[in-house]
Amino acid sequence: MTTSDRAPSQGTTGDSNVQHGVEIVGGPFEGMAATLDSVDDGQIRVQVCIFDQWRRVSLRPCHVALPRELHRFGMHTTRAQPVDLADYLPELLPMARTTTRLHPCPGYPSMSDSSVGGPLRWPAVEAWPNCSMPHHAPDDVAGDPRKPVPLVPIVQLYARDVSELPFPPGTDLLQVLWCPFDHPEEDEGPWPRPILYWRNEAAVGARLAAGMPEPSENSPFGTVPRPCLIDPEQVVEYPSPDELAYQPDRASRMDAVEAATGWSYFRHLSVAPGIKVGGWPRWTQPPRWPECICGRRMEHLLTVSSREYDVESGKRWAPIQHVGADIDPQVDSIERGFSPTDLCIGDMGGMYLFICPRCPDVPWTYRFDCS
Repeated sequence: MTTSDRAPSQGTTGDSNVQHGVEIVGGPFEGMAATLDSVDDGQIRVQVCIFDQWRRVSLRPCHVALPRELHRFGMHTTRAQPVDLADYLPELLPMARTTTRLHPCPGYPSMSDSSVGGPLRWPAVEAWPNCSMPHHAPDDVAGDPRKPVPLVPIVQLYARDVSELPFPPGTDLLQVLWCPFDHPEEDEGPWPRPILYWRNEAAVGARLAAGMPEPSENSPFGTVPRPCLIDPEQVVEYPSPDELAYQPDRASRMDAVEAATGWSYFRHLSVAPGIKVGGWPRWTQPPRWPECICGRRMEHLLTVSSREYDVESGKRWAPIQHVGADIDPQVDSIERGFSPTDLCIGDMGGMYLFICPRCPDVPWTYRFDCS
């Protein structure tokens, strides 16, 4: 088994939490599975089966020994831009932005890993945060201060893994949590309510001995992410059509791109879907950029999305290890989308976090977006 030359991000399998005999599905193909046999000195032993694409038919069972630090079976590589936009939409080239796709991979993260839905490096001197606000929820948890709802870990990112994050001075760790229940009085509408922490890893000191509390058993479907490690990858993207002032000539040229190549500007050539850092938000509703109290438009920090791609956007944005390198958008189809975190936000929508890095206290806010 080989990987690409690109070094994997730091992290471990969190082997103290690994359960033997658990099937891990994923890897370079959607049709790869591994069953953990044992964890011993520096090695993780698994039985790997590779399946014919989308069918549960074993082609090659084998045993391999993986180094403890290798928490995934292959890298995630986004296909190169399939259309040279300079030929069709040259005025958009200055609007290119780099985003970091996190490519969450179901696994067993530890608190020392960057993760989606994994355990957090939480200081022992801080109580775990709870929410006692009114909720749209079953009667036994709705607004009852005697039964506070523990917040749910959503994202933890270390600077060693995602150095392009604009960490405020003296910090190298970002943690995002949310209350999984809808909040009827929120300006953003009836969605989970997030909270953001910037930390210094070394200053955390002693960690919470009791560990994280279990999420409320009444948490709504799709609001508690499945624990995932990450495999960061930087890609270049362009703004969605909704970000652009309408110009009939440009709209006709976008249509011409699809007619000539089969690649849609909105679905394939503009904004990357999925959980990512920086770049452009992939709005499904009209854009709603927040403004800081200083008067500047805030900057996109992080997108938490319900899925990494759907059956149409996956033709471009599915990693080539999932669907192959050669896709003809006019002929080939993707059988299904990919949602490794099990999140379902507002009917497969997303949450966007924004910051103002120019203000000393780095204010932040969020927007929810439903499809």
